[in-house]
Amino acid sequence: MLDRRILREARRLVIKVGTRVCIRPDGLLNGEVLVSLARQVHRLRGEGREVVLVSSGAVGMGRALMRGNSAEETLPTKQALAALGQVELVNAYKQLFGLLHIPVAQVLLTRDDLGARDRYLNARNTLRTLLAMGVLPVVNENDSVATQEIRFGDNDSLAAMVGALLDAPAVINLTSAPGILAPDPQNPGQDRVLDVVRRISPEIEALDRGTLSAGGTGGLASKLEAARIATRYGAAMVMAEAAAEDILVRLVAGEKVGTLFTPGSIRLRGRKRWLAMGARTRGTLHVDAGAARALLAQGRSLLPVGIARVEGRFKVGDLVGVCDPEGREIGRGLTNYASEDILRLKGLPSSRISEVLGHPGYPEIIHRDNLAASESP
Repeated sequence: MLDRRILREARRLVIKVGTRVCIRPDGLLNGEVLVSLARQVHRLRGEGREVVLVSSGAVGMGRALMRGNSAEETLPTKQALAALGQVELVNAYKQLFGLLHIPVAQVLLTRDDLGARDRYLNARNTLRTLLAMGVLPVVNENDSVATQEIRFGDNDSLAAMVGALLDAPAVINLTSAPGILAPDPQNPGQDRVLDVVRRISPEIEALDRGTLSAGGTGGLASKLEAARIATRYGAAMVMAEAAAEDILVRLVAGEKVGTLFTPGSIRLRGRKRWLAMGARTRGTLHVDAGAARALLAQGRSLLPVGIARVEGRFKVGDLVGVCDPEGREIGRGLTNYASEDILRLKGLPSSRISEVLGHPGYPEIIHRDNLAASESP
């Protein structure tokens, strides 16, 4: 139960509810589940906890409003449906939580809002101020303006990024499933709910059966990606069934329900957290085994001698990913050189930089102060 202590002690929680949690198959709000969750949020706030709600459902509500319109759902159509449905969704939350005297504020975000440092900080300050005022922020992706290039893609990742933004120690991902299901060795042909996941291994990834609930955009793959984000910045994430009785109250009491992803030992803070979570990478540097060890175990800078391959085109100051020889991302950082220069420098000692480029340069491709490294796998 020591792992569950994280949830008991968490004073700030990000709670994500998916489309199938919010909306019934007929397009109407799932009042039975939402009323119960609202009462539980009220109780958590009464215990002195701060709560942020990340809610899907705007497109689904817009689709229900336009049920008679059979137009093909292109990206512009979905953006229009989101604009229609978001009004209804926030109004529903306003009325629901208003009965419990909880003021509600709408916050819409795109990935670009978290990718730009100034907008990242502004979003954090806005959310922190709302919490200090006793307001319940209801966060959603700004689907009405987001394009494929700037979409989070699902609110699972958005919830984890909001957790990182606010330094929340726990993210609760409420779904239609009781947790991660795996074959039960004691009962052949049956599944069991995994209690704890300490590392997202290939065996855990293989449990993704590729199914989506109707109307949803997530699935286990997106839950696992969200768990990577949350645990990487040092938080726990739990995946549990929204409709289970008093699920939030039971989780924060430390009860063994759902699947808990335990946080990593490294807790990123400040600028390095933004590097790891907020921005989009512009390219990738593939490094050799020695460089990977130096970055992960020794906290070193990335030197040109350790770079084996350069992927993508980017300029000085861009954020790039760093991958080990197996292709796993082991960090992200701001590059001191453009991609075309790194192609000329890769594999060489830093002492040859001036000779190759014809002018003095930085000895590091990425300085450790501008590098957010992951834990060793």
